[in-house]
Amino acid sequence: MSKYGGVGLFLLLVAVAFCCGCVGGDSIFSGGHSRTFGSEIPDERSTGVTLDEALADLGVSQNEEMISFNNQSFLAVRGIQMAGDGRASSWALFARPENETRTVVLIYTERGWSEYDWEQGINYVPVDLAAILSPDEIFRLHEEKLSGYFSADETEADIFLSNGTYVATIYGPDLFETFRFDAITGEWMQ
Repeated sequence: MSKYGGVGLFLLLVAVAFCCGCVGGDSIFSGGHSRTFGSEIPDERSTGVTLDEALADLGVSQNEEMISFNNQSFLAVRGIQMAGDGRASSWALFARPENETRTVVLIYTERGWSEYDWEQGINYVPVDLAAILSPDEIFRLHEEKLSGYFSADETEADIFLSNGTYVATIYGPDLFETFRFDAITGEWMQ
């Protein structure tokens, strides 16, 4: 083995271990380029953020050139581990930078924004996030129907917006329900 072979092998193993922990094989980010920005990990568990709060932080990150583009069209949005108030532990926004053909997924967590190139095509119709109801507004609009699902401590929801429709999945120890909502009117679409 060469003089640097052991060090190189060690660095390769560290890189593989890091990648497996951060972007596992079934991750949507495998094979993509990433950039992560934001604050340090907080000392206590986050209560989550609304989509509007995450978008406000995205605007700041873009103004400070922490994201590789400033203008985009949004193709889809996903809120992960949402509470009954519509706050999520993380948000994923599928975007197409202006005057580009690539698709990017932007991930917002308590650490800030991360940017990943999305190597697969997405055929969703772009959505104007200012023209639709936000997930927290949808949850408030249907609070009476949804509140019973969130009475258990371990109940959470994921929400996915594409082509003008929100699909919310509420899950817990003994619960798995999926609901659809019109993103513009908030109408419950059974």
